Amino acid sequence: MARFVAEDADKYGGQGGGGFFSLTKDGEVKQVRLMYNKAEDVEGLSVHKVEVNGKERYVNCLRNYDDPLEVCPFCRDKKPVQARIFIPIYNINEDAVQVWDRGKTMFSKIMGLFGRYAVKNNLVNNIFEVERHGKANDQKTTYEIYPVEKDETEMEDLPELPDIFGGLVLDKTADEMEYYLETKEFPPTEDDDEEQAEEETPRRRSESRRESVREREPQRRTPARRGKSDRF
Repeated sequence: MARFVAEDADKYGGQGGGGFFSLTKDGEVKQVRLMYNKAEDVEGLSVHKVEVNGKERYVNCLRNYDDPLEVCPFCRDKKPVQARIFIPIYNINEDAVQVWDRGKTMFSKIMGLFGRYAVKNNLVNNIFEVERHGKANDQKTTYEIYPVEKDETEMEDLPELPDIFGGLVLDKTADEMEYYLETKEFPPTEDDDEEQAEEETPRRRSESRRESVREREPQRRTPARRGKSDRF
């Protein structure tokens, strides 16, 4: 997994888009806490986007910016690299911890907030308003972040941080990437088996209940075919 810090952001790829936290309308505003204890916690990730089970998913890039292409099979296959920053956010409006998926240009804004509003290098005790400027699908959409108030909230007072790897970003090995390039899917894992079992168990129980009901129901007689004299 290629991580990078603010100084190295320009050495990685493009922007991309999407995320769990979102503002979809021009002028929409939500109040948030940025779940960072210190500036060093702000990291970017270089990722590829591929189709998995009919959906686009992020997959870790195995290269640092100065590594040869052969280090990462997806880079060798010329799959585009995106530089992303996955910002952990406590969404006050929805009372939920979410991830805001942004491009590397967001680094400068986050670092600017640390410089202005962090106390003892802690940013989470600030409430900010995030406002969208731009209509849906507008490539020039920007976001402004405004301070609202400061309190005594600490990270320990909030739900746990979201797990990026294995969730939003698939953490795959070079061998698994090679397998994908050959088959257009990743090899099955124990987690896949567990998820499939969890999905199938309720279905099997439902089918079993239906079979049990059918066994208890009396067999219905097939009506005899009526002749002309049987009609009313």
